[in-house]
Amino acid sequence: MTKTLTILFLFITLFSIAQSEKENTIEINGIVYSSVNNKPLSDVIVSFDSRSRGASTNENGEFKYVYNLRSGDRIEKIETIAMGYKLLDTIINVNSGKNINLNIILKPHLGINRQQALDHIEIGKINLLLSGGIAPVVYQSDEKFSKKYNLNFVEFGCEAVAEESLYEYNKTIFEYLDKKYGKKWRKEIRKDIIGLKK
Repeated sequence: MTKTLTILFLFITLFSIAQSEKENTIEINGIVYSSVNNKPLSDVIVSFDSRSRGASTNENGEFKYVYNLRSGDRIEKIETIAMGYKLLDTIINVNSGKNINLNIILKPHLGINRQQALDHIEIGKINLLLSGGIAPVVYQSDEKFSKKYNLNFVEFGCEAVAEESLYEYNKTIFEYLDKKYGKKWRKEIRKDIIGLKK
């Protein structure tokens, strides 16, 4: 009988602890988007400042984190980090409910997007962007092409720039070149320009 009561007491204690822990947790989830094209971003790190932990986004830009509340917890700083994007800090109140849903929008590093391309077209500073490695790749035909179509090739080397930023920028320049010169420039340009094949 004593053994049964001891087991029953342990079960009730463990159940109470589990219920207490569940009551002291909140679920923080959300989706991280790119401001470049408004599409979800995968492989983004979402870290919680006071926990030295975090989550990462899946292929749909979604993340989920179970946050264990401690006494005195009130606000939390969330850092969102993605290659080619500016780091974003978000402050949340962890006492605002059991579920916190966030939509986080990241801006591109260096401000590279469609609007920047339009601004460059307006001032006559036409660039085509390349994503390169440590040493830039330059072809003999680049200088001739640049002079003929009044533009520059810009390679970022080791600088982290999101491919979707390069794509949106170049796509806008392609539209400008098509309008101004027709499609003939497409046969003359180097083939490693981001977005040319799409």
